[in-house]
Amino acid sequence: MTSLSIWKCLKSVRADSARLHRKPASTGRYNRWIKCSVYNEEMASRQSLPQPFDLLLAKTSSGGTEPLQVLDGGDGATFTALWKGHVLSITATHAQAIEESWTTERIGKYPSAGSDLFRTFPGLQSMLLEDLHSHSGAPEPAFTSFSNVYSLTQLQTEVAENASLWCDGTRPGAPEKTAVQSLTLTAGELVSLIQGKRGVVIVQLWNGFDRSRGQPVYDPWVIDLLEAALRTPGVRAMPSVAPGGVGLTAVLFADKEPWNAWGPHLASFGCQANAVAGSAYYKVLIGKILGYNDENIYGYVRSVGGGLTPAVISQVDADLKKLSKTKPKLPWNREGSRGKKAMGNSAAAAAGSSAVVKSPGGQRRGGGGGGNGPR
Repeated sequence: MTSLSIWKCLKSVRADSARLHRKPASTGRYNRWIKCSVYNEEMASRQSLPQPFDLLLAKTSSGGTEPLQVLDGGDGATFTALWKGHVLSITATHAQAIEESWTTERIGKYPSAGSDLFRTFPGLQSMLLEDLHSHSGAPEPAFTSFSNVYSLTQLQTEVAENASLWCDGTRPGAPEKTAVQSLTLTAGELVSLIQGKRGVVIVQLWNGFDRSRGQPVYDPWVIDLLEAALRTPGVRAMPSVAPGGVGLTAVLFADKEPWNAWGPHLASFGCQANAVAGSAYYKVLIGKILGYNDENIYGYVRSVGGGLTPAVISQVDADLKKLSKTKPKLPWNREGSRGKKAMGNSAAAAAGSSAVVKSPGGQRRGGGGGGNGPR
């Protein structure tokens, strides 16, 4: 039983205490409530209502699950959560039932029109935003239960202790990521950037070329962390428009060398976080700019068809040195660290307003604009 159901059950039991003191029948309503009270007094002492930025997995009537990001924990009978850009008010419908049923009502959209995200990436507004909401579909009308599986605080703590999952790329032969790890991977990369453990991060803001991969901007905490990164001293951002205008990616980078040269270079050829680069050269180039472990990059390139040669690696290294001769030193935000300033957010916003991003239905072109593959 979830903490939400526990709290709701206890509230109803206490409100009806007079009837609970009556001798119950061996079966029936009162006996059921007494069992609820006895079972939950201990549980309630060590469980709490969901808090903002908690991640819930909500079970649907068909047996599926949907991730929800808690916005307001509410009072146990009603709470507010975010689902794929839709703000939902979720309410318990049976006050006298142990197994709750929860109805949903869409009460808004997120982020708001005046957000830092839209100011920095104005190309995301209007038709692209409407397409994002349309692609997400309609929220479930009701849920049957919830599991509190993770929190942003937990993620931040784990990144601070060991950020390899979000910084090194995928090691060949590594175990599959758990569902929660996959769901929060982009969020972990953004936390790593904010904490100074990565110098460049790319986030797909709009995917118009491969709808089967979803819209990563709607993954848990991504919008909040994007805006937190934009407010972080020393972090800059600029848009990267896919060839043909069928995708929009945010390139975020530290305003110190070499990242303030490498980040804009990704945007110069339309790199997209949700696409796979078309050549070994670009796979290696993008992987190195994103800070992945060399052996993980090379292992991945070999695993997807090869084309990796010493000449390719040498060419990538030479081209990166042309962009900046400074070697990357992390954390980039350590005290006393120095480096040249990069493009400011206001300049990035101007670049975003001039970028042409097409409505859905355009054709994807080019072979060098993708990310380097599995992260």
